[in-house]
Amino acid sequence: MIANLRRAAVLVAALLAAGGPAAQSLDSEQARTAEALGLRPGLSVADVGTGNGEWAERIGREVGESGHVYATEVDRDKLHEAETRLKDAGLKNVTTILGTQEDTGLPAGCCDAILLRMVYHHFVDPARMRASLRSALRPGAQLVVIDTEPQKGWRQLEQGVPDRGGHGIKEEDLLREMTADGFRVIARHDDWPGDGKRYCVVFTSAGGS
Repeated sequence: MIANLRRAAVLVAALLAAGGPAAQSLDSEQARTAEALGLRPGLSVADVGTGNGEWAERIGREVGESGHVYATEVDRDKLHEAETRLKDAGLKNVTTILGTQEDTGLPAGCCDAILLRMVYHHFVDPARMRASLRSALRPGAQLVVIDTEPQKGWRQLEQGVPDRGGHGIKEEDLLREMTADGFRVIARHDDWPGDGKRYCVVFTSAGGS
């Protein structure tokens, strides 16, 4: 199995280097994500569920030295991986945070935008996490949620995650949960790059402008 994973990683790297479909899809998603977040120099942005820090690195370069990135992760090993990546990238405008299943760990009112990329459906306690996200958003700030319709056959979700019929969350369920908790939809994209079932929804706090 390890050998197969290594071969898959080599193949993906080769496709990216060659500028093939995988690279084109990634470039497209990066551009569209930057647009959804409204990235520009000087912004303060959070990447919640940063994983290996890939997207925190991308955002860090976009907001520049005058901006700031908060990279949060509940898995200590993944957070360490992200810290190593960001250090190797030479980025000094990123703060890493070890969150919990109930709290992002983000300071109150810290963010002009927050990214949840393939993360929301992993929340064990979505209500508390929504409260934490709302607290971290500045007035008029944007919360960008990229997720996928539920799919079978993917790896098992964490213990305690609500059963939504597979790995992912229906867009209609996401909209229902978010709007019931004080968020307002300002944009929807149902043709998001990825596995063909991904979508992106941009929210703001109900009281935001």
